[in-house]
Amino acid sequence: MKKLLLLLFYFTSFAKTDSTKVLEEVKVYVFEQKRSALTTPDAFVRSADLQRYSSTQFVSTLNSMAGIRMEERSPGSYRIAIRGSSLRAPFGVRNTKVYWNQIPFTDAGNNTYISLLEPALFSSLTVTKGPAAGIYGAGTGGALLFESVARGHSLNTETVYHSLGGLNTTIDLSAENHRLFASFNQQEGYRAQSAVKKQWISYEFHHRFTNDLNVDLSAYYVDLAYQTPGGLTKAQFLADPKQARPAAGLFRSAQQQEATFKIKSFGLSARASQVLNNVWAWDLSQAVQVNDVENPTIRNYEIRHEPNYSTRGVLHRKGVINSDLGFEYQNGQMNSSTYGNYYGVQGNLTLTQNTHVQQGSLFLQNEYAGLANWIFTLSGSLSSYWTEYLGNEAILSPRLAILRKLGKHQSIVTKVAHGYSPPSISELRPSYGEINRDLKAENGWNHELTYRGKYAKFNWDLSIYQFNLDETIVVRRAIDGSDYFTNAGSTTQQGLELSASWLITPRLTLEQSHTWQNFRFANGNFLTGTTPYQQASTLLWKHPSGLSIMQNFQFVDYQFLNDANTEQMGSYRLWNTKISYAKKRWTLWAAVDNLGDEHYSSGPDLNAAGGRFYNPSPGRNFHIGLQLNLAYLR
Repeated sequence: MKKLLLLLFYFTSFAKTDSTKVLEEVKVYVFEQKRSALTTPDAFVRSADLQRYSSTQFVSTLNSMAGIRMEERSPGSYRIAIRGSSLRAPFGVRNTKVYWNQIPFTDAGNNTYISLLEPALFSSLTVTKGPAAGIYGAGTGGALLFESVARGHSLNTETVYHSLGGLNTTIDLSAENHRLFASFNQQEGYRAQSAVKKQWISYEFHHRFTNDLNVDLSAYYVDLAYQTPGGLTKAQFLADPKQARPAAGLFRSAQQQEATFKIKSFGLSARASQVLNNVWAWDLSQAVQVNDVENPTIRNYEIRHEPNYSTRGVLHRKGVINSDLGFEYQNGQMNSSTYGNYYGVQGNLTLTQNTHVQQGSLFLQNEYAGLANWIFTLSGSLSSYWTEYLGNEAILSPRLAILRKLGKHQSIVTKVAHGYSPPSISELRPSYGEINRDLKAENGWNHELTYRGKYAKFNWDLSIYQFNLDETIVVRRAIDGSDYFTNAGSTTQQGLELSASWLITPRLTLEQSHTWQNFRFANGNFLTGTTPYQQASTLLWKHPSGLSIMQNFQFVDYQFLNDANTEQMGSYRLWNTKISYAKKRWTLWAAVDNLGDEHYSSGPDLNAAGGRFYNPSPGRNFHIGLQLNLAYLR
């Protein structure tokens, strides 16, 4: 650690000698304010080029950010953990909120089907880390804020071929304020029973009227199906990582049961915002989302119908104290019917569980910047969650942040924030048994210190934190492999994160992220599914001719696979290379993932029954793509 800090301050001194501003100043709209990195009182990371690593998935982008881990169990099946474990998420996203153009994409039941989203659709992604005290709904992990915009008068198309079999094609048509985006993705997969097929179409309308009124409309439809090969034991993983889960005892294999997750999702949203004068502004959004899920598994055949409604509004006031007063409300009907599964065919009805879910929060944020070089932020929220099975206990979550500017190029922030995350509908209504009426919401306090610097050629962001979480929700596995959830008591989560970017020459950039984690249960065991250290390094070289080469390296340390810490998965290293050649109207690129042909499992099944922890990831594989960019006049 001492060497790391000495290196950091060495670069700081080096940066002071360069008066030429080279690295672009980035401002983001986060926590209801547009801020630069040096004046943001909360930990965040941002990517303005989600397609830099891949145009077909978010995994490489998110895993290059400090404190964030995106795991791929199989193509189409993802988990995301921000400063934490995937214990709550056998699949999907649980204690983290996802927004699309400031509108909730996470449903009323706290589930996010992240695999529905198309990376090529979005212009940027901002990730906030740690509890936000209700500014972005109830959650302890953070928030993913996706942004998409119209792109003038243009027609962009891209076709990607993958060595694992399959084709990905996108068409992106923009005309002034209108945007139509469509994609088709089909892949055979690395393992047996791991094919994926996805079709997406969306329409967006963005317009600013003469009275400073902005209106944003969007609609999407997606049809996604991905096969689920299931977990393997360590012996099976070493013997043949390409196999699907074989039959065992009374249970048929994943192939025999045609295990597949199928979802059709439709969404419609509207958002209006207006600057009334130099003091007052407001924004209001309304959204409807309907998810229909069909999921034959090894154990059963589940059908779900999940209509959701959400609304969010904020009133902004600028003055000596900048204030944001807002609300967020979501309402969903979560209907689930479970049937027998007879070789992929729906059998007799065994269980029906219909649940009505509502959740809401009121929040107020005040910011005072009246003292030179100081910014004080005080916010709080009152959040509640209702179902037929859990009461509507209201939780008050405060947040205090104090920012001190250290000259023009550095700042330091200290923050204390409370987080609250109720159980999701998938945790209340797991695959094992009926509704769990005893499950309690997670809540806890986060204490954090952040030191940032921005110079002409070198930027850094260093955060150290401790999050004390009570009623931690964890997944358990029944003998037959089904999931259920329970509160595991308190956990202590200590972490240190460092992100840095160095413009070595005008053509060569080095980006680094380091994450140290010491996450423990009350009994001293390491929190399942977390690694003590992970690192990502990206070296990017660009030539004026249009040729560019990107080399990405990722290291993930060991992790324990069960709460007892008796099963451990070793560390692994990934080398990913991409070469691009871009001209005015087209870009040709080729990429190799896992260049070293590492034998690893990106998304293991935690606390898996029968030792079936391992979901093998692909060995060395490559893909090539051609992108056409055609601008046209009105």
